[in-house]
Amino acid sequence: MKHKTLILFALFLPQMLFSQQFLWDIDFRFQFDNREYKSLLTHSGTLFGAKLAPEIGIGWDNAKKGTNALMLGVDVTADFGAKMFNTIPELLLYYNYRSPRFNVYAGLLPRNRMIGDYSNAFFNDSIRFYDATIEGLLLHYKDPWGYVEFGCDWNSMYSKENREKFMLFSAGKFLYKWFNMGYAFQMYHFAGSYTEKGVIDNLLFSPYVGFDVSSITPLDTLYVKIAYLQGYQWDRPQGVSARKYPKGGQIDFGIEKWGVGIYDAFYFGENQMPYFEQHGHKLYWGEDYYRTSKLYNRLEVYWHPLRSADLDLKIKSVHHFEGKHWGWQQVVCLGVNVNNGMFQSFKNSKKWWKKEKDSTQKQ
Repeated sequence: MKHKTLILFALFLPQMLFSQQFLWDIDFRFQFDNREYKSLLTHSGTLFGAKLAPEIGIGWDNAKKGTNALMLGVDVTADFGAKMFNTIPELLLYYNYRSPRFNVYAGLLPRNRMIGDYSNAFFNDSIRFYDATIEGLLLHYKDPWGYVEFGCDWNSMYSKENREKFMLFSAGKFLYKWFNMGYAFQMYHFAGSYTEKGVIDNLLFSPYVGFDVSSITPLDTLYVKIAYLQGYQWDRPQGVSARKYPKGGQIDFGIEKWGVGIYDAFYFGENQMPYFEQHGHKLYWGEDYYRTSKLYNRLEVYWHPLRSADLDLKIKSVHHFEGKHWGWQQVVCLGVNVNNGMFQSFKNSKKWWKKEKDSTQKQ
């Protein structure tokens, strides 16, 4: 019986090996972000640095139902002018399942795998660049009508020094011709630490409707999005319960042609960060300007000369106004991504080119 098992294993081993594929991916990001602000809601500064995230892994098919991958890597960020490893490298370790409609990530995965449409009230520019990983789970469902995303990011484990912190977030979008509607949601359970008393649940829900008429105009992009923001924040310090319900509205507008464009986000409403003085960015991940109790306008004028899966370059001038003061932000973002898939495509294109060349010569 043992001999039969060994023979069967020897027969199927080559098939098992050839059905697997070695995967690798290298992602590079460069960012220059100079902020000149006069507002009391935030502060000036320059964020200048680069990050490299190499990954390796193994992929395999699952009975023609989807593909699987196990990936291992590291995300290393360098702040120019600071000591080496001023920012601690972050481990990447995750499983990924893909099918025509479902996409599942579990583990320590790159944050840039998110596909949801979240305004800067949810995640600010610094979070998008510096907080490299999601520790937990990320799920996607996509079809021609739109998508739904759900994620869980576990930020702190219960221990002698710390208490639990985690964020649940979700976004969805439904598309029909030039009309779309959707939502963005987050719930952050912030238990602080044993030196920070109290527990806060920070919820933000933003449904929206939008109109994208890019396809029926000579422009590359023309859209408007109208959103409602409703917050719910429950602070429970030492048995005292306090609830706040900040609300507001936001109108986004975008227009672009030949890589040159304008994006404007106009927020009007209440302070979305009422406990900022006590907890700051530990509790709130959104843009500081949403602390306003009146209005806030973000205007971007940009040039996007390179935009592809492997190379992306964007230069933008960002202007902030919160009712009293103007702020100016100059940003240059460069992204480069290389992986085993693009070189496989290159090989296939070479084979196609040779086949076409041979057939032309025969004619």
